[in-house]
Amino acid sequence: MAFTSSEDNDLALATPPDKIQHPISGDKEIKEYSLPSYFTSLSVADLKVDSDLSETDNSNSDSAIETSDDFVTVSARSRQFDGLEGNARTYHRFKEGKYHLPNDEIEKSRLDLQHHLCCLAFESHYLAPIENLNGGLHNVLDFATGTGIWAIEFAAQFPDVVVVGTDLSPIQPEHVPVNCHFEVEDAEDTWNFAQKFDYIHGRMLVTCFQSHLKVFGSAFDALRSGGYIELQDASFPFLGADDRWNGSAFQHWMKLLMDGSKALGKDWNRVPRYKGYLEELGFVDIVERRFNCPLGTWAKGKKNKVLGTWGRENILSGLGALSMMVLTRGLGMTVAEIELLLVDVRNDINKDGEQSIHLYAPMFVVYGRKP
Repeated sequence: MAFTSSEDNDLALATPPDKIQHPISGDKEIKEYSLPSYFTSLSVADLKVDSDLSETDNSNSDSAIETSDDFVTVSARSRQFDGLEGNARTYHRFKEGKYHLPNDEIEKSRLDLQHHLCCLAFESHYLAPIENLNGGLHNVLDFATGTGIWAIEFAAQFPDVVVVGTDLSPIQPEHVPVNCHFEVEDAEDTWNFAQKFDYIHGRMLVTCFQSHLKVFGSAFDALRSGGYIELQDASFPFLGADDRWNGSAFQHWMKLLMDGSKALGKDWNRVPRYKGYLEELGFVDIVERRFNCPLGTWAKGKKNKVLGTWGRENILSGLGALSMMVLTRGLGMTVAEIELLLVDVRNDINKDGEQSIHLYAPMFVVYGRKP
């Protein structure tokens, strides 16, 4: 498919940047745009501040996302690519520099935690209506699979389905279900799979691609007629539910990440446009569902407190991963400057009770069918 679309103008949609003083040293200038409309555009009606501070049950008993090791395993493949080191982290070697987050053990642990957070938030590994798919469910693709945990658990849940996971990094386990395997691929390259897929899944893609539309177009071509694509993602920037976060280090950090990602040729605010992209590509029966994950235990309700506990740990463990390459390469900040900034960001995230600034992550699930 050839694409001339609204996405071509995505990187030009932000308010033109103004010059401001460097956030740490104050002795040089970087670009930063004024607060865009998307910082306040999403509804948070489902998140209510818990004014009863005595409610401190953060038990994750509701999560109950169980996995099983009781399945036959085989070796995925020999390791072909060593990691590249930078900023005291390890990054992918294949297509070096395309993906701005690391692939080391710290990040792998965070990705697995994030997987369970998504399963808790969405209450399933998938929301698309694939159980009674016309023609059956035989071949499934999980692109940008990360550690492969979604693909592995899906393969265990559907042992008669062949599940393929692809990623730039070969960081998946050595032993996987017999109906699951992984390939090192760049989803922005041409897709050359021998078979058509009945269901294609992609999760947490917001930081991955220069052109999400191109990748989703490749998925359209790789699906058989009647097959589904499902996209599960968190929308940047993360937000505050009210004006408590105004002027905070967290808000400033979010703005820097958005600016840095644009400087590197990526737009981290595309998730709210996924539905429009699927419509543009010709998908039908498109459904968009929105979720809000609190960061911390400030939101009322047991599930929100569990989500908030996991969500806070996810963002805390990902601060360096999100920041280092984007802010050093994109905005010219030093590692020391970033670490100093992140001290205040961590403090904002960890504020609780009356001190909480009511942070949350907007999350989207969008799925559609190829006619």
